[in-house]
Amino acid sequence: MLVLTSLGSKALNLDIGIYQGFDVIEINFKVLQGRYVLEADGRIFNAFNKDIVLNITPLRDSVLVQINHRNVGLFKEVALYGRSFVNVFELENKKAGIPLRSYEDDLKIRVTKSKLLIINSIDIERYVAGVVQAESGGSTSNPQFFQVQSVSCRTYALVNVQKHAVDGFHLCDEVHCQYYLGKATLENVIKATLSTSGEVVVDTNDQMINAVFHSNCGGQTVNAQEVWSTSKSYLISQPDSFCHNASKARWEVTLDSAVFVEKLEQYFHYPIHDSLSLDSALHFHQPYRLQYFGAKVPLKLVRKEFGLKSTYFETDIKNGKVRISGKGFGHGIGLCQQGAIEMANRGYTYKSILRYYYPGTHLNLYTSLKYPFIPN
Repeated sequence: MLVLTSLGSKALNLDIGIYQGFDVIEINFKVLQGRYVLEADGRIFNAFNKDIVLNITPLRDSVLVQINHRNVGLFKEVALYGRSFVNVFELENKKAGIPLRSYEDDLKIRVTKSKLLIINSIDIERYVAGVVQAESGGSTSNPQFFQVQSVSCRTYALVNVQKHAVDGFHLCDEVHCQYYLGKATLENVIKATLSTSGEVVVDTNDQMINAVFHSNCGGQTVNAQEVWSTSKSYLISQPDSFCHNASKARWEVTLDSAVFVEKLEQYFHYPIHDSLSLDSALHFHQPYRLQYFGAKVPLKLVRKEFGLKSTYFETDIKNGKVRISGKGFGHGIGLCQQGAIEMANRGYTYKSILRYYYPGTHLNLYTSLKYPFIPN
């Protein structure tokens, strides 16, 4: 069995807000492996071993804990800490529509706005493995790509570690941060994370980069400032021939032309009554990635309003319909996942793939960095 732990004598744990896409009003906790102790409002309770189920619900502003429908107590905050070398627990509640997931390490629970706030406090390497599997575990079996993804996910997590500070945890489990569904089970993913343990992408000043990634760039990545209004030397537009034939490289949407034109005027004040401007909108072409649609409308806003898969698209009109033919999937900044998979399949190493998508960078261990990236 592979066991993932952080570098150094002291583990680096992250607090991940889990089930963030659900309104959790009841959850069942079950030990799958190891031994757990319940700590609630400063009190330590007896250890819980395998198959013991705790039912946890909110009651006003407190957490009610029960075992076999018998009350353990009502507390402001509950924590379940693993006390074995490997500790795994399971969470679910079918009645409340909460899907079954398994997690490693520790669990913290409190009540916020009459709902349970559930936090998985987990070693960073185990978290990274879980993210890699959730983000891309079914897309390939190539270990080089999983190494690429593990380094980028680890770097992203540490750079964005304060993203949910106001909520009382580091990162959430939704795409707002990084998709995370709990414990990794794929051996290739676990091995890849273990083999890159502690590695992060840094710039020329040894500062960790914002290692963003997306599904498919459509053949050309995007300058960061075109989407976020902030430029980064390592997030620059460059051609990418590796993702051309991937599953998400092409897409198409057809809209009624009157609806299309009406929305352009309504949301962007587009000059539809000017014949040249209207023709430009209905026959829009991008020989390479552009920043604006027609009369200086940011493409990122057009994508959002029409629910398009990317900003890399063209338009034409036929029989009163506007056909939007697009390339790529996602914001297009940084690492193109499907391009990286193809590079890995062609024999490129994970280090060379990371250098390709984040130009001017190199790898280092986060334990070697000279600045405090996680506040005390």
